[in-house]
Amino acid sequence: MMKRIFVVPAMLAVLNLCACGGGSAKVTPTPPVQPTLPTYTQNVTTTSDWMETQQLSDGAIKYSATEIEPYFANLGATGWLSDPTKIPQVEAWMQWYVNHLNSPDYNGLNGTVYDYSLNGTTETSSVTYDSADSYAATFLSLAEALWNTGDSGAHTFIQTTIGESKFLVIASVIPQLQQPNGLVFSRPDYQIEYLMDNTEDYRGLTDFANLATQAWNDTASTASYTASAAKIQSGIQNVLFIPSSGLYYTSFGAPAPNLSTWYPDAVAQIFPIANGVIAPTSTQATAVYTAFNDAWPKWPELSFSSQDASPWCEAGYAAYLMGDTTSTNSYLISIQNAYLNANPSFPWPFIDSEAGWFMRTNAGMETLK
Repeated sequence: MMKRIFVVPAMLAVLNLCACGGGSAKVTPTPPVQPTLPTYTQNVTTTSDWMETQQLSDGAIKYSATEIEPYFANLGATGWLSDPTKIPQVEAWMQWYVNHLNSPDYNGLNGTVYDYSLNGTTETSSVTYDSADSYAATFLSLAEALWNTGDSGAHTFIQTTIGESKFLVIASVIPQLQQPNGLVFSRPDYQIEYLMDNTEDYRGLTDFANLATQAWNDTASTASYTASAAKIQSGIQNVLFIPSSGLYYTSFGAPAPNLSTWYPDAVAQIFPIANGVIAPTSTQATAVYTAFNDAWPKWPELSFSSQDASPWCEAGYAAYLMGDTTSTNSYLISIQNAYLNANPSFPWPFIDSEAGWFMRTNAGMETLK
């Protein structure tokens, strides 16, 4: 569309002088106003400080005032590593997680973790979890992210304090739920192969395969979990991907996605990008991301809030990975205004996982400056 040029009243007199031949007055063009950029580093610091208010003395990270949900805490803690001063707090969360491993759980699985209710400082197991696979996967990704900080104390914490044996028990949850088509059930008593979960499973096993070599020189485990991750990736691409539309089913057996529905249909499409199943530079990622933006052109302004109150900070991270700095910056400013600058700040539903993705995105954008 051709751009329209608006002439402000203050310029009319000068333009009239020029039009009438009245002298040789020159018009000095006004430099364009640069868009306001998000305060990346400040956003990380402010959000990191808020995360600290959500952590209990035993290391647990609250999902709400009355709940601890390990899946969301894992995602929050991963982003928390964007603030290197909070490594001890992340380690405290990871210690809480391994201290609460089931052996076995109500489904007969070892290495899972239940959700907990919170009453003051009393934590009570719910004896269930939303998913077995994603809890394990996001913890494995968190561990590799901690290792990648390069902190020597973090390396000792992973290698010795927790130790490989516990990580192997956690990692084993995912292959036990993996099906012949490569995809993974959410849990034994809820046999759904979700797109979102499976992208996290792929990421988690890939990350653990890397960690096994780096931390323990365990090439056998690296090979085994790399193979399991490859099967998940194949299942996502061959079972859940729809070549005719270039989109993904939200789960095996689900109807074709309706992108006018934000969750799960539209937002699920960016999970393969955010979790590395497809490369951001690939034509497939470009097509998926384009379809997502065509369906929700104002998502950076939180237009999806009419359907879903959650801020969905993972979408901002996917935009960052795609190199869409315009949408990423617009989105980060929307989050700043809606949550960081709110009174009181960080209102529900800005939960621990949202904080994690928000910090990761800001930290990533800071590196591009």
